[in-house]
Amino acid sequence: MIPYYKWTTIMLGPIPIQVWGLFVALGIILATLILYKRAKKFYTNPDQLLDLSIYFIVGGLVGARIFHIVFYELAFFIDNPIEIIKIWHGGMSSFGGFVGAGIGFLWFVKKNRINKEKFLSIADQLGFASLYGWIVGRLGCASIHDHAGRLSNNFLAVKFPEGARFDMAIIEIIFLLPLAILFLILHEKKLFPGFYLATILVYYGFLRFVLDFFRAIDISHADVRYVGLTPGQYFGIVMFGLGVWLFVKKSIK
Repeated sequence: MIPYYKWTTIMLGPIPIQVWGLFVALGIILATLILYKRAKKFYTNPDQLLDLSIYFIVGGLVGARIFHIVFYELAFFIDNPIEIIKIWHGGMSSFGGFVGAGIGFLWFVKKNRINKEKFLSIADQLGFASLYGWIVGRLGCASIHDHAGRLSNNFLAVKFPEGARFDMAIIEIIFLLPLAILFLILHEKKLFPGFYLATILVYYGFLRFVLDFFRAIDISHADVRYVGLTPGQYFGIVMFGLGVWLFVKKSIK
């Protein structure tokens, strides 16, 4: 089993740095650097993609907060509206981040009148870079254990003080690593525009749908269920469907 640890704060002199926020910031920086490096090779205007990253990041952060409020703890935030702005207390939805980032991306595309061919090319580079940033960001979740799983004696379980259970952030990282390795193997190959995006949509959509069955249901802050499924599972189904649609569309073409 994995030993229990909890790393929530780093003291920079008198200033406390939240570990979760630090890893999210590092993930954003890494994804931006990868995006810029790949843009210089696969896209004609890398500086334009750096501008896009601002829309992508801001949209992702806003979407992640809004989705968490609406789909996970609406009653709490209605009773405590001041907590809405206290993002340092946690409460960000990964799928909300995807939707928000997508909206930011579409806004940028419309504003800059980017055609369909470039649209898929840019989306592919964003998908490739985001995978690595996402893994780093999930390290922050694993450090504070904010995604508790079911009680288990599996060797991948963490020895929590109240009993061994899965940490879903750790499990997700483990299952995302093979995809990250695959992308590194393929990164020099010429693939159809949209390949990386479609692959991530299918892979992560399916992965999240399955993994959410292992989320804790015996804790006070367990994820809300709608007809037996978490919000993440419903969004996972949508993500998987979009990925399959993109693969089929490109195969037919």
